[in-house]
Amino acid sequence: MAAIVWIVTLVLFFLAALFEIGGGYLVWKWLKEKKIWIYGLVGGVVLFGYGVIPTFQPAHFGRVYAAYGGFFIICSILWGAIVDRKLPDRYEIIGGVVALIGALIIFYVPR
Repeated sequence: MAAIVWIVTLVLFFLAALFEIGGGYLVWKWLKEKKIWIYGLVGGVVLFGYGVIPTFQPAHFGRVYAAYGGFFIICSILWGAIVDRKLPDRYEIIGGVVALIGALIIFYVPR
């Protein structure tokens, strides 16, 4: 796979994760922390954007979403550390690395 394709697909995975986690976070704030309704509305719009982003990946639906899971896990752990200021423990780090390795195998190993 050409380097540019690797870069584009990685950017798309991380952008999708940012949209899914960010949108879900806003809905979480609205419902769980009783923030104003605009949090839920913006969160819903952002989540819709998340649904569109993976369609730009150059693989079929199942492979994209299977691989995306590993990237989502890593990005969720990073979100928790940066936004919620909750540092991951060693098992979250180990699990995240295992999931990311699996995602890389699923998506990038030549067939």
